Amino acid sequence: MTLFKQTATALACAFFLPMTQATAQIDYEIQPYADVMFGIFHSEKSYANHDDNHPEKTWQELGAKYGFKASASFDQHAVYGSAIAISSATYADGDAAHFTNGHERKTDLGEWSLGIKDTTAQQDFSRYNLAIGRQNIIVGDGFMVAGDAVNLGESVADGTLDRGGAYYLAPRKAFDFTTVLQYRPLDKLTTSLYYLKSDNKAQYSTEMFVGDGIYQTEKFGLGTTYLEVLDLDDAFHETNREHLKNYALRGNYALSPHLQIKSEVVYQDNAQSHENAAYVALNYQLPDSAYQSTIGYRFSHYSEDYDPMFYGNTVGIGGWVQGEVAGNYAGPNNRNSNIHQLSFSMSPKQNLMLGAFAYKFDTIKETQQNLSGYELDFYSVWSLNPHINVIPLIGFYKPKKDIQTGGSQYPNKQWNTYTQLLLQYSY
Repeated sequence: MTLFKQTATALACAFFLPMTQATAQIDYEIQPYADVMFGIFHSEKSYANHDDNHPEKTWQELGAKYGFKASASFDQHAVYGSAIAISSATYADGDAAHFTNGHERKTDLGEWSLGIKDTTAQQDFSRYNLAIGRQNIIVGDGFMVAGDAVNLGESVADGTLDRGGAYYLAPRKAFDFTTVLQYRPLDKLTTSLYYLKSDNKAQYSTEMFVGDGIYQTEKFGLGTTYLEVLDLDDAFHETNREHLKNYALRGNYALSPHLQIKSEVVYQDNAQSHENAAYVALNYQLPDSAYQSTIGYRFSHYSEDYDPMFYGNTVGIGGWVQGEVAGNYAGPNNRNSNIHQLSFSMSPKQNLMLGAFAYKFDTIKETQQNLSGYELDFYSVWSLNPHINVIPLIGFYKPKKDIQTGGSQYPNKQWNTYTQLLLQYSY
């Protein structure tokens, strides 16, 4: 909802006359922003902790983002900015992987931005867009970069990696400082340059340059990404990120009005070796379906020492955090693994979506740890109104090994039942 909007022609003329040498009209707009999510979680098993006397975990998480977004349009340009505070907390037992202990509380200025773009084209199309700030940046579909979303708590490394908790909800996704330049020389071609600086110690405060381009038509798209690590804080050489470079090629094609294929291949040149990752996905929307039913299959591969960088979910459940249990607690499984994913979704009502995912995880090299297993997730998204969503989920996870035989699940390798309920308010 717009709180304040006015036209100040006389003031605009006086201020912008040296630049425009013509009468300019400036439209100001300030909008409040709020996105609050509360989650209730329960897991019958826990992960990666031999000494835990209570493997069954129940906990709650809160992630709240609130502030304002503003813009000023003049001539054929727009200046815009935002300031967003973030509050996060974890309660009760802490999460099933012991990244949090239930005592995390934090509030800070989590995001801000300042940018300028042209407004000569229609709707959301801008010929150029330049922005700086503390922003959540997504490159492509998030296979390599989907924000700086690791939100650890006090339980890891004596609290030195604490980012405020709310590990699952991950309200803090912004890089510490970013510079983004997007330019569209053609209607169907978008090029982007990114400077991304993380202050997340769990990500070794990595500093990166990323270049990306995508040519997208109605039926076909082809994109490429180059990522280079410029600097990081890794005094004990725990990673191979020094001078790491990623070269990626991705594409999508509509084989028919109902069938689409997507794929991406990444070649990674790191400090010690050459690694690779790739995926191919098929999505089929059932024709003449009253429920807008869609089925999908995706195969993804990550070589033994591949560094998944800043991967993550870009929209909802089932992105690159693969499996609600495996991807969040039992993993990591975005390296040294092959993953099969089956998906199904339908909308029996306009405000109700039902979905399911099935996963098969295969560890490639089992020398140090075997994280092979299976997972089934069932969920729904119920929109009570345009501002409130209710998202329940139940998941079942079965590892091949437990923590005593090279896996991560404690205390055994039996099926784990995992439940969560998310309540979201956005404005």
